[in-house]
Amino acid sequence: MRGSSSTRFAPVKQQIPRIEPREAAKILKQCERFLEDAQDHLRQLHAFGFAEILGRMSDDILRLAIQPDSWGERARARLMSDIAPALQGDVAQRHAVSIEDIAYCSNIVMPCLLLELGRRKRHIEIEFPPDPTDSSARFKICAGRPFPFRSITNQQLLRLVSQCGEDLVGLCYFGDQKSRRWIEAELASQSGVRHLKVRSLRTSPSTGHKQ
Repeated sequence: MRGSSSTRFAPVKQQIPRIEPREAAKILKQCERFLEDAQDHLRQLHAFGFAEILGRMSDDILRLAIQPDSWGERARARLMSDIAPALQGDVAQRHAVSIEDIAYCSNIVMPCLLLELGRRKRHIEIEFPPDPTDSSARFKICAGRPFPFRSITNQQLLRLVSQCGEDLVGLCYFGDQKSRRWIEAELASQSGVRHLKVRSLRTSPSTGHKQ
């Protein structure tokens, strides 16, 4: 089995630039402001769609949230404290969200942050479902040209992270060609080598949504 079995992604041979503590502290404050400003969107998450929230996150927030250290852990915890209830339709947090529900949401949402970073770097192409935690959710993902789009479920996404976590980081962060081939092979295996004809959309550079 290749890669990491955790959503705290394993380091790859190419060294990911580490965000130092002083800068990480500033980004955590930026994360707080982001969540404050995003409350209306979180309350209507199922109307706006999950990609809208991702698109509003800065690159710095994405980078810190996937960083495998205590600063990254704090960023992940803070993001999920608001995103998990929103995905369950309870952004006002009138009801306690169970540890199991938070863990389930986090395991699916955290890889999405890495995928969004890869999309912005133009190393991959992806269309996120409105609610990535829904059992019927489908992710349309392309490991890069000339490979086709594949359609996978959130459980297949978790399997991809578990089996190819290191290569997923290599592809999304660096555009590593060897990692691209591994990821495409795994996607082809999981999706039954079913190609998708994805509509040509006029997209927003921040969200990937049709304008």
